Order: sequence, then structure tokens, then C-alpha cells
Amino acid sequence: MARNKPDPSWYAPPRAADPCVLCGREAPNMTDHHLVPKSQGRRQGVKLGEIPTVRMCAACQGYLQKTFSNAELAGELNTVEAMLEREDIQRFVAWVRKQPLTKGVRVH
Repeated sequence: MARNKPDPSWYAPPRAADPCVLCGREAPNMTDHHLVPKSQGRRQGVKLGEIPTVRMCAACQGYLQKTFSNAELAGELNTVEAMLEREDIQRFVAWVRKQPLTKGVRVH
């Protein structure tokens, strides 16, 4: 029994290597960071597809999730500009820019 070849239109096209909006590194594993966390957006009645996202490396995404609550991210840090104004985020970004992409950055 012959198998059909998968239709290439089923697969999402590869995304261009966008740099991280915080640190500017072009990491191989970028994530879509929701500027308003999904749980907070749903509470406000916003549909999931309408929540704005930005491309972010795993290190910066992990730092934000470990350091700030969803309420803080939704209220105070819901834009890239607001994030970059914070001194603690500026210190982290300055540090992570010096780390090689091959190094696994752990955030405590």
C-alpha cells in the first residue's frame, strides 16, 4: 500500500531569524512572548489571537516569567519600552548579551 506524501502546505513556513526584542541576540530558539499574559488577557475579555506578541529569546522570556507575576506583566510591563525602562531588566539584558548562544542560561 503506497503512502501519500504529506502536503507541504500543512507545515508552517520557517520564521526568519528575528532578534530578541530585549537583548537583540539572534537565538536559535525564539518564542512568542505575549505582552499581556494569556490568563490576564482572558480575564479582561480579550481573545487569545488578539493579544499582541513579540519575539523573545528563551533566556529573556524565562527571566520575565521567573521575576514578575502575571499581574505585573499585564499592568506595568505590557510594552517593550516599559520593560526596557526597568533598571533590573536593563542589568539582566546587559549581562545576557555577553553570554554565548551556546551556553544554556538558567534564571533562578
